[in-house]
Amino acid sequence: MTLTNPANLVVVITGCDTGFGSEITEDLYQRGGFTIYATCLTEQAVEKYNARQSSRIRALQVDVTNQNDVDRLRAQVEAECPQGVFCVFNNAGIYAGGFIDFTSEDHYQKIMDVNYMGIIRITKGLLPSLRTFSKSRHSPQGKHLPRARLLTITSIAGRTNAPSLGGYSASKHAAESVMDTLRVELAPWEIDVSMVEPYFAQTLIVSSANAGLERVWKAADYKLQRMYGPTFITSLRARTARAHERAMPSKWVVDASVNAIRKKNGASRARILVGFWWVGTLIRLQEMAPSWIVDFVTKIAMRMSGIWPADPFLIKEGKSD
Repeated sequence: MTLTNPANLVVVITGCDTGFGSEITEDLYQRGGFTIYATCLTEQAVEKYNARQSSRIRALQVDVTNQNDVDRLRAQVEAECPQGVFCVFNNAGIYAGGFIDFTSEDHYQKIMDVNYMGIIRITKGLLPSLRTFSKSRHSPQGKHLPRARLLTITSIAGRTNAPSLGGYSASKHAAESVMDTLRVELAPWEIDVSMVEPYFAQTLIVSSANAGLERVWKAADYKLQRMYGPTFITSLRARTARAHERAMPSKWVVDASVNAIRKKNGASRARILVGFWWVGTLIRLQEMAPSWIVDFVTKIAMRMSGIWPADPFLIKEGKSD
């Protein structure tokens, strides 16, 4: 174990193989002043970071669904960072879309295990190190230190419910709920808890969504495919492609996340919404409007975009079973 430089603030970021995690890690590294523990799912990503031979980036292979991996991360961080961890950034997440008819129970289990239980495992594992850092702020030499912080990337899907995003939205709702609870529970230790809520961004998780939809559609029962109709999956693919084309640059999320880490009061807000100017207004309208209005508008949008079942009861084919 090589001790970290006590002059650097220690940040632990999960899901650094690609996407937000990779870009946030790179941004912090270039700025200096941080020692970054970048957890990755693949060995190839770990090797890429280690090739830099820099003591300020420490890459580890960690599957957030594996408690043994999380325990190993905790042991290494506690051994190398006696000053404690300044920031834990829960970024690791997956997407598994599809209507409930085409989504297996295993898909729902996996997405909750990563997007929700992964946050629980990482947070519980590194909470002692966050408390150690917070305690150091009360020493004479630690008065200049910023407040410790626990950050999590959730999504606007954690506050809305769109067709074909049931499992993903459920996992993000759960993540937001537990962060709201932790914000109060961890207040005695002066640990700020905040969420970064992105709109759809131009990342691999969005661009690969259609491939996932194709897999669940092909695996679906033939009777289900007949009920939804031959044009259903085509319309759903087109809708997903449009969402990717109209997505915001990933840099918006990276900049917001880096500011939440770096700024003195960067994590003082419960939610940091990142998106186009109208996204916040749309979410507030959905939260304030009666459910029947939201449902009515959603069903109209589904019909207009072609993702409404063509023959729900198989009546057109003369079948009632």
